[in-house]
Amino acid sequence: MASRPWFLSLTAFMVGAAACAEPPTIVVQPLRVINWSPASGAVCVDVATTRALVTFSDDIEVPSLSADTFRVTTADGTAVATTIGYDKATLTASLSFAATLDFDRVYAIVVGDAVQSAKQGRLGVEVSSSFQTIKRTGCTPGLQCQLASDCLGTEVCGSAGVCISQCQTDRDCPSGRSCQAGSCN
Repeated sequence: MASRPWFLSLTAFMVGAAACAEPPTIVVQPLRVINWSPASGAVCVDVATTRALVTFSDDIEVPSLSADTFRVTTADGTAVATTIGYDKATLTASLSFAATLDFDRVYAIVVGDAVQSAKQGRLGVEVSSSFQTIKRTGCTPGLQCQLASDCLGTEVCGSAGVCISQCQTDRDCPSGRSCQAGSCN
């Protein structure tokens, strides 16, 4: 019987051993945010809202939720004081506000790329959703109008037929009045 060279035997052993090894874990679908509350782009959000919620596609590893990876900010990037919570049953992380939100302000819920789950891995990219709180005078976004009296509070009936908080041009003001610094005079 002819003897095989040693490297052929080693190669056959390595191929056989590799066939018995566990395959690497492959993430088929990455972690993602599936719901925001307040909803992304929401306007007229009540200033008495006590928390923001983010629902994920998989169970989150709680230590990955921190002030650096999960937060609420104002439009200028200032952090809002919050307490982080997590409900495993609903896959929902929460940010409870330490104080009442301000009127007529844009806020952003930010989820950093380091948030992760055991099955679907890291989020991979920072994502955010913004919302705006109600004005002190109330909120009826996009209220259609024909006359200034159709609008609420100090809003004016803009030239596009929608109530706006400040005039843009003289056409937004009632006849005989002009637009100066956002107000009809």
